[in-house]
Amino acid sequence: MSETLLAALPSLGLPVMSLVIALGALGVPMMPASLMLLVSGTLVAAGDLPLIGAALTALLTATFADNLGYALGRFSRGRFISQHNAGLNHAKALLYKRGGMAVFLTRWLLAPLGPPMNLVAGAAGMRWRRFFAWDLAGEIVWVTGYMTLGAGFAPFVPQISDMAGNLTALLACLTIAWFAWMLLRRNQRDRKR
Repeated sequence: MSETLLAALPSLGLPVMSLVIALGALGVPMMPASLMLLVSGTLVAAGDLPLIGAALTALLTATFADNLGYALGRFSRGRFISQHNAGLNHAKALLYKRGGMAVFLTRWLLAPLGPPMNLVAGAAGMRWRRFFAWDLAGEIVWVTGYMTLGAGFAPFVPQISDMAGNLTALLACLTIAWFAWMLLRRNQRDRKR
């Protein structure tokens, strides 16, 4: 599913980017939100997406989804948070140790802990204004950092594409060779019996 959404980005643009970022921020598995920002940065550099529109869409979507996760944690008071969920336990420990800085860091540096952190911050009773301020600061770093990296890679997309094609061909050849070798070994064992 994520490959389909990435492929739709050049033609459908900002709505696809917004959908992937929102689902990723809400913790939906296999949603490549950071990869989406890299690709968006590349498309901005190529002139296929507007810079301001892409950056604001990413920032507003991520911040809205993070705050939705915070609200879920806040209003449920953590009732649906499992005690045995490793991601939530890591987020809880980080929040108690680092406070608002934990929210900031889980927006961009420790991104896999972002969705659990939203729930934990809400359930732990962190003040919304404090959460929002740290969240917004972290999302600004995430959006500008990843889109800038994507724009930096833009001149190299043809080479990366060629290398990926060559790598795919190499892997296909190695897979065929491995299957042929396994079949040959099996036939030799059968002859010995």
